Amino acid sequence: MLSAFVEALSSLASPWALALCALVVFAGYTLRGATGFGAGVVAIPLLALAMPLNVVIPVVTTMGIVASLGQSVQEIRHVDWRALRGLALPSALGLALGLWLFASLDQALLLKAFAAFIIVYGLWSFVPRAPSARLPPPLLATAVGSTGGLVATLFGGMAGPFYAIYLRALDLDKRRFRASISSVLLCLGLVRAAGYGGLGFYDRRALAALALFAPVMALAMVAGDRWHARLDQAKFERVVAALLVASGAALLLK
Repeated sequence: MLSAFVEALSSLASPWALALCALVVFAGYTLRGATGFGAGVVAIPLLALAMPLNVVIPVVTTMGIVASLGQSVQEIRHVDWRALRGLALPSALGLALGLWLFASLDQALLLKAFAAFIIVYGLWSFVPRAPSARLPPPLLATAVGSTGGLVATLFGGMAGPFYAIYLRALDLDKRRFRASISSVLLCLGLVRAAGYGGLGFYDRRALAALALFAPVMALAMVAGDRWHARLDQAKFERVVAALLVASGAALLLK
């Protein structure tokens, strides 16, 4: 059993690369513990530099389910269920399209598309935007749900910021926001994981990576929960945007 675990990990990356991946997981899920989203934005592009994207995405999806489950159960009384109902159908349609594309597209092409997407997203994050509350909530929920479901499935959990746009437009306080977005991401993750499993993406490499990174993720969530009250969100988002552009450029050259 141990030899099979080591063999599976060695087929993914070198020991040094795996150690750096563990640090990336810790950083991403510390942010997730503090804000309720953001782990995929930080972790997926950097992990994809060291490991295949079709391993990274199911692994991050599963860790996201565990992270969301803990936050959702702990703060379920703070979830704004009325706000989430409008996201259900658009998200389901986006998820279905994303699963079809994820299974159909060549992995090299998907990696290049992913790299281009995160560069554009990173640059977009620097641009000042008008308040999204000017859009009627039903239209905003449709746009965010369909786009978020597609992006989450195709690129493995990069959709948290899209759902954050919708929930911020509703002027939720910090605690209700974190509880609500954790519940959204939990539902998305469960459906995506079932889809990835049905398509056969949970192979021995993905399971070995999960076993390695899950304890790191758990420690990071605890650290992030303690950081929640002191988080300077604006400064951190600028750092993440710059990191996205840099990691996207590196992926394009990989």
